[in-house]
Order: sequence, then C-alpha cells, then structure tokens
Amino acid sequence: MVKKREFDPQCITFSQMNLIFTSRFYYRRLTTWTSEYIISRYYGTDTTADLFSRLYFESLEIGNMLEIIFGREISEQYSQLLSQYAITMRDLVSAQLDGDEDAVSMYVEQLYENIAQRAFFLDSINPYWNAFGYYDLFATYTRYIIEMANALAANDFSRLMEIYDLLRAHTNIMGDVFAQGLYDYMTSGVQIDYSLEGDIPCITYDQMNSIYEIRMFWFEFVTWARNYMLGVYLGIGSDSEQILARLRQVPVDYVNILREFFGDQISDEYLSLFNTYIDLIVAFINAQIDGDVDEINRITQLFYENENERATFLASVNPFWGETEARDRLRNLLQATIDESTTFLTGDYARNVDVFSRIMDQAEGMSNFLAQGLFDYINYSMQEVPNNA
Repeated sequence: MVKKREFDPQCITFSQMNLIFTSRFYYRRLTTWTSEYIISRYYGTDTTADLFSRLYFESLEIGNMLEIIFGREISEQYSQLLSQYAITMRDLVSAQLDGDEDAVSMYVEQLYENIAQRAFFLDSINPYWNAFGYYDLFATYTRYIIEMANALAANDFSRLMEIYDLLRAHTNIMGDVFAQGLYDYMTSGVQIDYSLEGDIPCITYDQMNSIYEIRMFWFEFVTWARNYMLGVYLGIGSDSEQILARLRQVPVDYVNILREFFGDQISDEYLSLFNTYIDLIVAFINAQIDGDVDEINRITQLFYENENERATFLASVNPFWGETEARDRLRNLLQATIDESTTFLTGDYARNVDVFSRIMDQAEGMSNFLAQGLFDYINYSMQEVPNNA
C-alpha cells in the first residue's frame, strides 16, 4: 500500500506551517476587504468602486493558488465561480440598501447556489476535499458576512465585534482544511522514510497555533486601529471608546502568548510600551483634528522613541529577531499609520484605501518575520536541551 504523508500534530514542519498560515491569511484578508467594501456602501466613503475591485481580485487569489497544483484551466474555472460570488454579494448589498426584500431573497439564494457549486467543484478536483464539508464551511462563512452587513447597517459595533471573533475562528478552520487537502494531494503516493523524521526541524500543532496568534498580532492591531479611525473621522460605530478598548486588548493577548515561549523575559514593561503607542496614536489623531502642528511634531518624536524601545526589547528576548530589521519594519508600519490618519483627515479616501492595502502587506511581512524567528527559536531551544534531560 502506498503511504501518504499527513500533518503530524507533534511535528509540523516549517513548510507545512507556512502552507497553513498562507491559507488562513487568505481568508482573513478576504474578510477584511469584504468588511471595508460593505462599510463604504453603508457610510458613503466615495471608494466603493475601488474597494469592490480590491475585493474582487482578492477573492481570485485562491484561484491563483490552485493553478500551481491543478493547472490554469482548473484555476480559471474556480476563479469564475469566485468572481460570481463577489458580484452577487455586491448585488445583495445594493438590494439591502434599496430595501428590496424580494431582491435580497433572490441574491441570498444565488449565494448559496454558488456555495454549492464551489464545494462540489473542489470535491471533483481533489479527493481529499469533501463537498459537504466545504458547503458547511462556505455557508457558515457567508452567514457571518451577511450578519456583518446587518450589524454595519444598524451601526451596531458591539455585534460587529462578536461577528469578527466568530469569523476569525472560522477562517482558521477554513485555512486548515484547505492546507491539509492541498498537502495530502501533493504528497499522495510519496514514499517517506520515517526514520528521518527526527532530523526534520518541526514544532507541535499547539505551538504552531501560538505562533499564528503572535503572527496575526499586527494584522489585528492595524485592523482595530483602523476601526478606531473610522469611528473618530467618519462616525462609524456608536462608541469609539468601545473600539479603543478592543484595540487595547490586542497587545494584552499578544504579550500573554509571548510569555508562553519566553516566560518572565516578557515583562509588563513591554505591554506598557504598546499602551503608550496606542496613547500616542490617539493623541496624534486629536492633534491632527485640532491642527496643532507643534503637538504633531512632539508626538512624532515620541513615536520614534517608542518604536526604538519596542525593537530593542524584541531583540533582547529572541536572538532570531534582529533589532535592525525589527526597527525598520516597525518604522514602516508607523509611517503608514500616520499616512492613514492623514488621508482620513483630508478626506482623500482613494489614497486612504491604497495606504491601508500597504499596511496589510506590511503587517503580513512583520508577521512572517515574527513567525520565522519563533520557529527558529523553538528548534534552537530544543537542541540546547540535553538528551537525558
């Protein structure tokens, strides 16, 4: 019998980890652009066309991933189904805004027909993907997206935050199913010498999930920082302080997970640096609104000092996180955040969308930097443990 190599929860290799992370991140980015598009429709930021283009092309990205394994024809067929899903979602929002209940029902039905087509298509190209399982995954995801639209229409950010957490957990599951199916397909029929297993650098599935949470820290941070700006500048969300409280929780969760790896090396001082960073973002936004140039300059200098301290701290706890690279990445994120606030202030929403796209790319780059460093740290630490320990 021909063996195939499956994910071993006790030994996830770096390439397997990256495949899982890439798949998860795709669905998170898709969700973010969907949210941005729906916000533009309900709150009229004059970027609807541009945001739909970004949502449309983001939705096709998974089709591009399929091309590498299954070829161009399969990729194009699935991309057509994905593009129809995005178009139907757009039409559903339009019908909802128009108050056309019959059209809303029709487009919801079309969405679920598209879901069924995509699920059975994936089943047909890969025996390691199940049509009924994928239908449930897609249907649940779509239900959450529709609930997100309803929450935005009602300006109910409390409900929106609940849905965001549900989507975050669900997109992880979707990413894992996609990655596992791809990996099983690519390695089916491959003979593996399992005696070499111990020589392959790897981590446990639980460690991988902790790395993922750390990896996603900056994505979470820039998302909630943007939600805060949307509340302050555009009045989106009934209580900007509630959104700010959620933003402050993001580094708390991040620091707690870091402590799983580094223990007492992760002091309260590190969390304090992030709280200061958030305070500076709030103060910077207020100074921009007030047109206080001196205060803007003062806060900008404090930004740089805070950024340097955070980079130095990272490098002090993990030799695989280089201080210079950490500082450069933090500087890029800081500058982009300043640009984001500025474009909100000036009402340059087209430019604002470009800036946010850059921020997400930078957050992903910082995520990769953190994940690589943690993977290397874990394997280095394991090598340092004596065999008889």
